[in-house]
Amino acid sequence: MTRPYLIAALLLALAGLYYTLQRIDDVAIAPTAPDNTVPRYTLHDALMTRYDASGTPSLRATAKTLQYFDDESAKGDEMVVDVLSGPKTPWNIVSPKATLPAHSHTFLLEGGDVVAKGNWPDNNEPVTVVTTLLWVDPDTHEMHTDRGLTFQSATRDGSATGMRSNWTEQNMSLLNDVKMHYEAKQR
Repeated sequence: MTRPYLIAALLLALAGLYYTLQRIDDVAIAPTAPDNTVPRYTLHDALMTRYDASGTPSLRATAKTLQYFDDESAKGDEMVVDVLSGPKTPWNIVSPKATLPAHSHTFLLEGGDVVAKGNWPDNNEPVTVVTTLLWVDPDTHEMHTDRGLTFQSATRDGSATGMRSNWTEQNMSLLNDVKMHYEAKQR
């Protein structure tokens, strides 16, 4: 008598398994959105080089760490950007943090003092610019910010709100609230 019950239980289990397997295809599996809080991968001591049309390095960036996310954005720590193209001395920019937006070649440098060292376009004198946020766009060869900044060089220093600079055209525009202090050189 236990044998018919065992066979009935086995047939019932097989019928349940068959029913379940048939319904698996009917279940819609919704794709999940990318989780941009967890990086896909992390690079340590990352080096990125951008080349111009002739194959010459035009921009080099290093980061202590670079986290790459599913939406194709990236975040970096201790970012250093060296602008290598342009007719005069290149720019060197150091930033505690950086964001590389998805589907873009731009760098958003921020996270404290962003320090850019280059040269004044009018007299080629070395200048140091300090701000809290700086965009670097290798496609347009521009650096710009809408934040407050200070600048210091041997013959002038001051402050402004906002800056736009093109390293290929060798121009720099200080946009608003510009305060400049000049110190004349003695001959």
